[in-house]
Amino acid sequence: MKKYRKKLIREKAVIAIYQKLLVDINEDEVREYLNSDKDLVSDKDDYDYCFMLITSIANEIEKYKSEVAKYLKSGWTIERLSKMELAILLVGCYELLETKQSKEVIINEAVELSKKYCDEDAYKFINGLLNKIK
Repeated sequence: MKKYRKKLIREKAVIAIYQKLLVDINEDEVREYLNSDKDLVSDKDDYDYCFMLITSIANEIEKYKSEVAKYLKSGWTIERLSKMELAILLVGCYELLETKQSKEVIINEAVELSKKYCDEDAYKFINGLLNKIK
């Protein structure tokens, strides 16, 4: 996959996981969401990988939540995180644990997504936490 496509896939995955955390979307709703993106739909391999990424995280969401929870500061819980921060962390956690992609790239893209979608300083927290995984 080309670099720009991975960025697109990660962003779509984060948004889908965010939706899952908010309203518990199912696989049909994930497909409907992905089908709304003409760029993604135009490449079957990218589309299939994105769907697999989202469903893999969604199907094992408690596993990845507990992995993230291990690295929270004392007194913090998953519930204290914003849903968007958690979605970014879950996608990053999955990629760190389940893929052979570069740790630096995964964390960098998670930081970029947090700068786009989260509070001003969330990227520092996300960077620090993801650096502890694996």
